[in-house]
Amino acid sequence: MSQIASFYLLKGGQRQELPNGNCSGSVYMAIWDWCERELDLDVRFPAPQTEDTLDCALLEGELASKLLAVLREQDLPELTAEIAPDWDLPTEAVQSGLETLRSHLELVRGNTALLYEML
Repeated sequence: MSQIASFYLLKGGQRQELPNGNCSGSVYMAIWDWCERELDLDVRFPAPQTEDTLDCALLEGELASKLLAVLREQDLPELTAEIAPDWDLPTEAVQSGLETLRSHLELVRGNTALLYEML
């Protein structure tokens, strides 16, 4: 299982690749788990986009805005310290993942969406 994390900005049928913050898919799985557990937000697709996709999330509209607002309110080092031990991940990687996600969510406006895939 490779766990390559990829982000895409979706707008008008176009797919623009965004940086992944040099984080593995495990980091983002931990973040999605936190979103589901602590925020009661289901960001994951019900099914993978391709048979090679191990995990995926789509953040658009109100969902993207809500998650961005929560991440802006959070003290990221504190949140990192909460998430990292649960998944036995390096704190630097989790903080980088949170910062990357927050910066990508800032790009979601109007009919734009953020797609995450782990291959």
